[in-house]
Amino acid sequence: MEDFQKVYSRRLIRVCRGIAGVLLVGCVSVMTGLLDVRVYNNEVDYARESMDKEKFKPHRCNDRLADMLEVIEAEDGNMWQDLRPAFRNWWACMRSAEGAEPVMPYLMLTAKDKQYIDPASRRVRGETVQQLST
Repeated sequence: MEDFQKVYSRRLIRVCRGIAGVLLVGCVSVMTGLLDVRVYNNEVDYARESMDKEKFKPHRCNDRLADMLEVIEAEDGNMWQDLRPAFRNWWACMRSAEGAEPVMPYLMLTAKDKQYIDPASRRVRGETVQQLST
């Protein structure tokens, strides 16, 4: 039994030394300037500087998903009554064609939220897409 504990502790020590070594090399390379590290406030700033701008475009139903998550996280509403309509709105958006997303009102999302899309502008975008397709 003691042999097993010795072997296990040796492996654990090797793993810890390996992790510490990687961290040390990373810290030294950043401090000496071998690596250029940029810190971004959010993914939007990162997407602006990235080469492939289409890769980091938010999903067209991101606002509906955020609304559904707000319903789950909210303390002032009744999750069991509000979750079904929020899920229905998100699911309708996922099933719709791109550019023809539904304009149903949000349950919890307000204009202050980052994911908020004004339903009037969404309606205008949907009409222009429909006009282009006809």
